[in-house]
Amino acid sequence: MIHLRVSNISRCRFLNAKKLEKVVVSILRKSGVRAGELSIVFATDSEIRPLNKKYRQKDRPTDVLSFSLGEEGILGDIVISVDRARAQAKAFGTSFKDEIELYIIHGVLHILGYDDEAPPERKVMRKKEKEYLTLWRTRR
Repeated sequence: MIHLRVSNISRCRFLNAKKLEKVVVSILRKSGVRAGELSIVFATDSEIRPLNKKYRQKDRPTDVLSFSLGEEGILGDIVISVDRARAQAKAFGTSFKDEIELYIIHGVLHILGYDDEAPPERKVMRKKEKEYLTLWRTRR
């Protein structure tokens, strides 16, 4: 069984938790994951910045951090900045909700082992993001 734990330390209201769980579990199952625990934390820039500095040596906020723990039964942790989502939605002319959905999918893909550092890997990851965004937006 896949167990999803969602923490909203940002106190921002934005997503249907049941839909989030259905889509994330569906993505994991489509990728061959049948069991494990995944945690998603919605944070602010001030909360994600120290994590980005500690784990990526970048002293600035980021949109998504993913930590694949590699332990049996534990898939990992995803931390998402709601402040980055707001700022980037405005910059890219998208909605806050669309940015959050993209960040969730992006984080899950990193947990599954996808990488976006090199252009060929980034292309594969972007294709998967589009595929799963379509799933998210058509899921009722």
